[in-house]
Amino acid sequence: MKQRIRVVAIIRNHEGDLLLLQKDRLNAEQPRQYEFLSGKLEIGEQPEDAVARLVHDYLNSTIQSVSLLDVIALAKAEDPTQASLFIVFGVTLASAKIDINHDQYLTSVWAKQVDIPNIELMSESSYILGVVEKGVAEGAEHHFELDTDLPDYAVVYTDGGSRGNPGPSAAGYYILSPQGEVLDRGGEFIGITNSRQAEYIALKLGVEKAIQLGLNKVVFKVDNLMLAGHMNGTYKIKNRELWPIYDEINLLLKKIESAAFKHVTRDKNVQADSEVNRVLDEHAVK
Repeated sequence: MKQRIRVVAIIRNHEGDLLLLQKDRLNAEQPRQYEFLSGKLEIGEQPEDAVARLVHDYLNSTIQSVSLLDVIALAKAEDPTQASLFIVFGVTLASAKIDINHDQYLTSVWAKQVDIPNIELMSESSYILGVVEKGVAEGAEHHFELDTDLPDYAVVYTDGGSRGNPGPSAAGYYILSPQGEVLDRGGEFIGITNSRQAEYIALKLGVEKAIQLGLNKVVFKVDNLMLAGHMNGTYKIKNRELWPIYDEINLLLKKIESAAFKHVTRDKNVQADSEVNRVLDEHAVK
């Protein structure tokens, strides 16, 4: 089966409105359809870098914050030999002002959630929005979960964030015992860096805290797909800036009897994320 990989940016403003882009119609009879910003993942490009590129090239804007929402596979019924893999990010722009800078789109609109059903979305964007919203709704009842596959393992959620990317950054963690008791939570300001480095530093911080608590069996849960893949050996690290942090994490892991790494969607990692935002708010320029 042939598979194309695309990144999708679900962009919201501070009021929660969604940015929709109107596709250029091939002929006048076609309906005016809208979609989320999306594009191909170039060879050797990290998904988060692809999102930043698309925002810059298509919208003439920059990203304030970005987080992985989901990874969605979709095969077309008319051709089951081909499938698309969508890496979906939630994005906040540094400014609500955008300037469409690509002939693929005619115009844009900030749509309120209640207006979405009355807007003609392209089929892929409609499907992606439905999957993401379902995940958020299911996660609303429980923001964290123990791991039924590893019942005697403590759970450490970690998250890193950067406002500006690069910009002021922080790392956060949230630690549960195997019985679900909160053992520790917190965050640290890590200076000026990018979101990718912040995610790694957050995991390092989580490992350090697990060691301090004397935890011997730990499953680390992160909402960054590439980080989980790197720690599990699924992906190779190509960014030289991450190698030293990666080596430090692996050195620390030798002090833990057994460690596992799992990717979770952002709605399952809200506590660690809240610690990141708390720290960034405390260090914001007044």
